[in-house]
Amino acid sequence: MIKYAAMSTDIIKLPENPAILVVRTDRIGDMVLSLPVFASIRKAWPAARVTVLARDYTSQLIEGREDVDEVISFSSSGAHVPAGMILPLASRLREKKFDAAILLYLKSSVAITLALARIPVRIGPATKLAQLALTHRIPQRRSQGLKNEADYNLDLLAPLGIEPVREAKIHVDPNAPKVFQKNGGRPLVGVHPGSGGSARNWPKSNWVELIRALSRAGYDIALTGAAHERDMVEGIKEASGERAQVYIGQNGLKALAEALAQLDVFVGPSTGPLHMASAAGTPVVGIYCPIRVCLPVRWGPIGPGGSAVAPDVPPCEYCLGADCPHFDCMEKITPDMIVDQVAIKIRSATLNPRD
Repeated sequence: MIKYAAMSTDIIKLPENPAILVVRTDRIGDMVLSLPVFASIRKAWPAARVTVLARDYTSQLIEGREDVDEVISFSSSGAHVPAGMILPLASRLREKKFDAAILLYLKSSVAITLALARIPVRIGPATKLAQLALTHRIPQRRSQGLKNEADYNLDLLAPLGIEPVREAKIHVDPNAPKVFQKNGGRPLVGVHPGSGGSARNWPKSNWVELIRALSRAGYDIALTGAAHERDMVEGIKEASGERAQVYIGQNGLKALAEALAQLDVFVGPSTGPLHMASAAGTPVVGIYCPIRVCLPVRWGPIGPGGSAVAPDVPPCEYCLGADCPHFDCMEKITPDMIVDQVAIKIRSATLNPRD
């Protein structure tokens, strides 16, 4: 059982139908890997009032979910609560009379906001000075990357005695407009060459060759990217010389999830859309670097049919560039290796079609 630091090691007793605030204020992939927390709480307390505090940036991912009753969001350039928002947000949260709050990612400004909101039970990781604003702290060493981010999140439910439900699902409208054209029986493979910058990405030349290799293998290609990645995506398409559909996600995360759900396989680096595609039910192939905190064991997709590929080199703490004897290790992941993984997904989908 997960141990935690608090005034008592007993399971916290909450009302029969508690009001619980779950807080996740960082990025898209982090929020997707937090979805198991919502599912777990709903299973434990079907009538609980579950509210999520998030940034505007990710709020669309959780609006309208059956396991979330309300989303409170705020505008911020990062995971913190801007100084001018702390008191107004704390006042708003205090009015909700939450019985408990679970901070999945600890930032000082967020922890202080919840303390000022007088939420009596505040659970979070026992890291950083901000833990002093918590009432219940769970020792975690996420930087060691010993388990998946989803499991670290689920560990924070231990003080409430909640059994973990390890599933991350984004429910999309099956009648959503089709954004991709399907050509006969040719599988459609999504290729997402952009990265959020939190991990090393594949060189552009590899993405170009991957598109060519997928086309040679008989697959149609859909290139995807964020609005600011349009020029990069278009440049890769042009360099490949292959016909490819292009989807630039500029209509929000809900529309992006609906588009990703229409793909037969998704290929991308360790970034938010990879986790979105996986949670939407699309088999994914992730491309990962060997930096310890970026490895698949920590950030791999948890949806069914997900797999991850990393260079066959020893894990490192950070990239030394040309000073490393394994540089450039990302070149050890070849386009043909990814095509082989895609082929496995396609064959599996043929034998076990999605609903």
